[in-house]
Amino acid sequence: MINSIVNFFYKIWIWGLFLKYRNSLPTTSEIVNPKMEYEFFSGTFLWEDEGLLEANYQLGNAFKSVLAHRMKLIAGESYDLGQFKSARFNKRIFIMAKRYFPNWIGFQESRCNYNPELAKRMMRIEKVSYWRFEKSLDEYDSQNNKSFL
Repeated sequence: MINSIVNFFYKIWIWGLFLKYRNSLPTTSEIVNPKMEYEFFSGTFLWEDEGLLEANYQLGNAFKSVLAHRMKLIAGESYDLGQFKSARFNKRIFIMAKRYFPNWIGFQESRCNYNPELAKRMMRIEKVSYWRFEKSLDEYDSQNNKSFL
């Protein structure tokens, strides 16, 4: 019950941001081969030409559910992001975003359809990111001779 109330207010907050920033994201790219970037804390990917890195922080934050659903579309139904929000919630936000940003470059078919090669590449990038994070924690721990736990 409480989770559904929180999701309701979160969805209204996102709707307000989508309404405020409607059609403000890029629809075309001048970058021939845009880099794909991994967003560590949400476990999602975005391309450098999508405008989310330059967008208002709150709008970028609201798009995390959109990116999570897109990741599921690219990687397949069996992929689990382990997100706080449910797959159903993410899908609803994805559909809402398509209404307010219909021509956004991030909704191109090549970025929203099942692609096993791209999914494998994403999983490798994700593994390397976690490895680097763990390594930096270990280095910090060894330099300071103490444990976080």
